Order: sequence, then structure tokens, then C-alpha cells
Amino acid sequence: MSQSPWDMQKRRLGRTDLQVSRIGFGGIPIIALSKREAESVVTYAFEQGITYFDTARAYGDSEEKIGAALKSVRDKVVIATKVPWQRTKADAANVGLKQSLRNLQTDRIDLVQLHGIDNEELLRKVTGPDGSLAALKKAKSEGKVDYVGITGHNPHVLEKAIGTRAFDTVLVPLNILDRRATETLFSVAKELDVGIIAMKTMGGCAHPLEYPQRDARFQGKPKDDWPDSSEFIFHFGKEGIERAKHSLRFVLAHDIDAVIPGFRSAEEVDYALKIVDGFHGLTPDEKQAYKFRELPPEPFCRECEMCMPCPEGVEIPTILRWSTYHTFYDIKKWTREQYPKLRTRANSCTECGECEKRCPYHLPVINMLNEAEKMLT
Repeated sequence: MSQSPWDMQKRRLGRTDLQVSRIGFGGIPIIALSKREAESVVTYAFEQGITYFDTARAYGDSEEKIGAALKSVRDKVVIATKVPWQRTKADAANVGLKQSLRNLQTDRIDLVQLHGIDNEELLRKVTGPDGSLAALKKAKSEGKVDYVGITGHNPHVLEKAIGTRAFDTVLVPLNILDRRATETLFSVAKELDVGIIAMKTMGGCAHPLEYPQRDARFQGKPKDDWPDSSEFIFHFGKEGIERAKHSLRFVLAHDIDAVIPGFRSAEEVDYALKIVDGFHGLTPDEKQAYKFRELPPEPFCRECEMCMPCPEGVEIPTILRWSTYHTFYDIKKWTREQYPKLRTRANSCTECGECEKRCPYHLPVINMLNEAEKMLT
């Protein structure tokens, strides 16, 4: 194995005491690669000092490719996979875990996470007596799983989950335009010594932050009709090393244990490692540009979606997210272009008040929707 030129930082992954590379390997993009190409990228990442590899049963053949690439260095890496959220029952989760062990060509998995637990009803099911968490606890007692974590996109739900003390790690989105986890989740995780892993650091798969023109391209619209991406470029930079620099520097400035951008080439691995190498914090100009450690002014929507469904079909979380983009991040042109395309806008609200009754943050949702309607039209 060639000597890595990078000074890879290692972090303790919460109370697991696992030492993981600050930059991990997100296993979604290799789905699109051939087996040979995928194994080459995974192997290259390991050779450059990456020791944390994230995958999931839901990610196509990602487990198989990562397992094949790492089987000869199994004891030198940390492998994390996930039990699909659909498998809320212990028996189904156990079947999925057995398949993951086969796919990864190992007799134990360092970290298995409950995947995509985004609402309280789902959390109740998976943590119940016959839920998938019970299967992971049993597997842990049998030596098949070392640690158990949870993943999701809703910090409100994840905070409740780690508060049960049943989870060793939490995987949550964090990027320049999604900093909800910084409000209270991170501090609670630190207090409980729960390992923190950040995903969607560059906007996420098929997310408008990363692909503002994606839908227009897929629909075959003329290029003149594509949404203007310039406002996103201001925040994230252009493709390649510039985007990696903007995105990863922002995320690395937080007190988290690992970051898992997705990789599909050795060049992308090098982009990320060049950013993390010698990183010692944001510059004063970066802190000002990113509004570092700031949250939108109250009242703002945390997108927990507990207000849904709306009886009139109003897409409340989407509308209020775009309202935040417009006011706090100054993404005005894009939001005003996209808002009229919603199936049901805020002007369909009948002010029944059901959303405000369900909101755990006690937000004046009706007034916020009315303000958004004025702002975005």
C-alpha cells in the first residue's frame, strides 16, 4: 500500500471509543459504478487514510462493493450499515442484518443503524418490544454487531431517540443551508456521549441545493428555462474542489466526529482530503459569509413535519423552508421561481388551525404562511 500524503485526522466516535477518520466514505454514489470501478475507489480511499465506511441495505449493491474492497483490511476499518426503516419488526430486521453480513463478507459489523427514522410513530415502532431495535440488541449480544446507531433527517425525532440512551451514534444532515441539528441535537448528543456523524454535507442526493436545475434537465426543458443556480453557487461554490471547499469547511468547523460525503472517483476523494488536511477552523470572512453558529430568527420552521398532513394539502414545511431560504440566506430569485410550481400554495389555507395545534415549537404557522405567500409571489 502506498504512503498517504494526507495528515488524516482521527476522532473518537462518542462512547463507542472507535477511532474514525474525520472524513468518512459515503457509499451511495458507487451504486452507479461497475464492481471494478467501485472497488478501486473504495480501496483508494482506504489507502489515503479513510477508515470509516458508510453503506446501507437500501443502497443497491453498495454493501457488496464495499465488502469486496475491504475484506483484506477488515480489521483496519470501521464499517457502518443500516437496517431499512420499512423493517420495523425484529424478525424482518434480523433477516436484513444477516444479508448485510453476507454482503459485507464479515462476521461482525462495527455499527448498525436504524435507517431514516423521521417521525415519532416510526420511532415508537422500531423501539417497541418487537421492533427492529430489539433485533439489533440481540445481534449485539451475539457478537454480530458492536454498536447501534440511528439515522434520520428530523433532529426533533432524533433528539427523542438518543434521549432513550439506546443509541451509540446519530447520523443527521448538516450543510450550509440545513443547520437544524445545531440548535439542540448536537449539545444533547455531546452530553450523552453519542457519536455524531454528518451527512448531506454538500446538499444531498438529488436535493435542490446540489442540483437546482435537475428537474428541468430531466423534463427536457430548454436550457433558457432552467432555474438560475447562481444563488446556490454563492453559498456552495461551483462543482469540484470549490464546492468541496465551501461545504466541507463549514461542516468541519462544528464539533462532530465524522463527515460522510459520497465519492465516486479518486479525484473526489482527493478533493475532500485536500480540504480536511490541516483544517484549523473558518476564517473571520467565512464565519461572516456562512452566518456561522447562527440560526434563522424566530419564528422559523424546523421542518419536523408534525404539522402534516394539512387538510387542504398545503405543503407547509416546503413553503416555510423556502421562506427561510428567501429571508435568511438571501436566495430570492430561485424561491420566487419555484413557489408558483407548488401543487398547493399557502393561499389555499383555510386557517383551520390544525397545524398550529400539532406544532411542537408552538409556531404561528398561519401567519408564517401568509407572510410567505406575500413574499414569494
